[in-house]
Amino acid sequence: MKNKTKTYLLLATVIIVWGIIGYKIINGMSPDASPLKVQEFNNAFKPKALAEVDPFYIQDVEVDPFLGTLASVKKKQNPRKLAADLKPKPSKIISYGGIVKKQKSSEQVFVVNINNSQYLLKKGQVADSIKLIRGNIKEIVVRYNNISQTIKRQ
Repeated sequence: MKNKTKTYLLLATVIIVWGIIGYKIINGMSPDASPLKVQEFNNAFKPKALAEVDPFYIQDVEVDPFLGTLASVKKKQNPRKLAADLKPKPSKIISYGGIVKKQKSSEQVFVVNINNSQYLLKKGQVADSIKLIRGNIKEIVVRYNNISQTIKRQ
């Protein structure tokens, strides 16, 4: 009698497990598809207004904090003048990548990186307000804001 009880319990457990598996398969084959909600997006881009950052000022310390003695007193500058000096001046980051040349041609094309953008320039061409004056395999000469600068190959 004990063996029959165990057999019936195991048989009931197997039927329940297979019933659950069958139920999930049947529900998976015919799911109730609920209608999707269509969301409307506002396509107008409105950037946040940037708050103006207050400039900071560096002042000379007259007393040495470690020695306790007076430091040499320098002529004080106007704080407005200091703020003008602290503003970042627009500059371009320029690097020379190399030279490209056809084997049978004497025409040279120089690879110049300006602010992480790569340009192929010939002598006399202008890219991003930078003019290529001359160049060779080792270096190039460029002009920006009427200032000539020699840039060596990296």
